[in-house]
Amino acid sequence: MSKTVNIVVDASGSMAEDDKNAVVKYLLNGICNVMRTPGLGDVEFALYQWGQESKKIDNLEKAKIEFTGKSPLSGLEELKQIIDENQTMIFVSDGNFNSGDKAQIKKMSVNIIPIFVGIDANRTILQDIATEKVVYSVADFMQAVYECV
Repeated sequence: MSKTVNIVVDASGSMAEDDKNAVVKYLLNGICNVMRTPGLGDVEFALYQWGQESKKIDNLEKAKIEFTGKSPLSGLEELKQIIDENQTMIFVSDGNFNSGDKAQIKKMSVNIIPIFVGIDANRTILQDIATEKVVYSVADFMQAVYECV
């Protein structure tokens, strides 16, 4: 039986600044490479974007995240309808969202593992949504992935 780990990428306008979108592509490429690692064969990664358009992205290896504008609260509600809250969620963001968004994100999963992107990342907000109060950098994504299994 495979275990599903949901990866939710904040695709708001602030994530399009300072080459954060390139860092997210690097991260997703790294996760694609990890999927072939022995011991992770029974883990399935599902990718979602939270942005102007919140949706599931079917092909992780060819993912094209659309980083535009403000990520509306309604987008989180849409994702909550399609994501199983009992599955682990890796949340990729710069943490530059409001307290209403934060409250909704915390309701999306019983186990949230944030990965911060960008020098201006609000790690305090990301730590507040983290189940274990630990926030990972993109450089430490392998540790975050292994926390999922």
